[in-house]
Amino acid sequence: MNSPHSPIRWGVIGCGQIAVDKTIPGLLAARGAQLVALSDPLEVRRSLARNLTKNAGGEEVRAYASGSELVAAPDVDAVYIALPTGMHAEAVLEGARAKKAILCEKPLGRSAAEVAGMVRAAQEAGVPLMTGYMSRFSDVFQKGVHLLREEAIGQITFVSAHFSYPCLKYYPPGAPGGWRWTDSEGGGPLLDIGVYLAFGLREMLGDSIARIGVLNTDTIAPSEVAIPDTTAAWFQTRKGIPGTFVTTFSHYECRLAFYGSRGQLIIERPFNQTPGGRLELRTDDRHFVLDSQSDENLPHYDNYRREFEHFSRALLEKTPYHPSGLEVLTDALLLDALKDKSGSVVDIAGAEEFLQR
Repeated sequence: MNSPHSPIRWGVIGCGQIAVDKTIPGLLAARGAQLVALSDPLEVRRSLARNLTKNAGGEEVRAYASGSELVAAPDVDAVYIALPTGMHAEAVLEGARAKKAILCEKPLGRSAAEVAGMVRAAQEAGVPLMTGYMSRFSDVFQKGVHLLREEAIGQITFVSAHFSYPCLKYYPPGAPGGWRWTDSEGGGPLLDIGVYLAFGLREMLGDSIARIGVLNTDTIAPSEVAIPDTTAAWFQTRKGIPGTFVTTFSHYECRLAFYGSRGQLIIERPFNQTPGGRLELRTDDRHFVLDSQSDENLPHYDNYRREFEHFSRALLEKTPYHPSGLEVLTDALLLDALKDKSGSVVDIAGAEEFLQR
């Protein structure tokens, strides 16, 4: 690792849409971080990514055809993994063996068992492992966490969490991104967008879900697709807070609503890739609105810039970073419990207990 006064030297593994559109621009703008290498098996994507660095006025980076070559480079301190979900585990384990700090796109893995394997490997190698929950760094998300921590709405009595989008419109089967309908392990709304609800509820509440009742069903899924396009559940947290959890591929909605003994907190579009969203607090004696959806002063990649700065600073200063491995495993355990359990009531194990099995 570099000295405390030098930037963390990053390598990017996978130069697909999310890396080129958001994370590489965010990384190039991040303080305490320097992009030195990238890899992708397709030359056209490598060239596109390298051109981004030139257009940003940065130094030209090295480009590799394989992630293995990049991970072996001695001047790479940390790697950002933007591969398809099914390839995360192999890349994370390879990074851990090479003693590289790792930031991996969400979801970290396709199951709690897969996530636990990556967390164990990172712990055994003494390697920091963080997952890319970029929207947790937005102003609206952070303000929501702050208001709930200061008990602005009093005791939380109910939560409604809903994140859905019309997937057929954007990713029909057979088109790029159509794996969301056909990948039996990584497809469906739970791993694609339900993961946002999982970490959003955990972070906002400072609590984890202990029990759920689940419905998995199809509403608009093509007949040849076997993956449910809708998951709806009721839940209760370990502290006893009840609520509902809905994620589907059938329509658009992105909303977190927290109801309490003194008022309510409603957050619209808390999981946007671009900075944005709207938060409204209403209590008997207070009304507050934070509306950042029209903030033109922030670049479209700003959440990703903040994410890289957060992790790079933690690596340089050896301070905690979020989400930690155990936090991500907590989210994976919830998503596992939501899969294929229609009609069931499921109790969810704690992350530390699961990791020790």
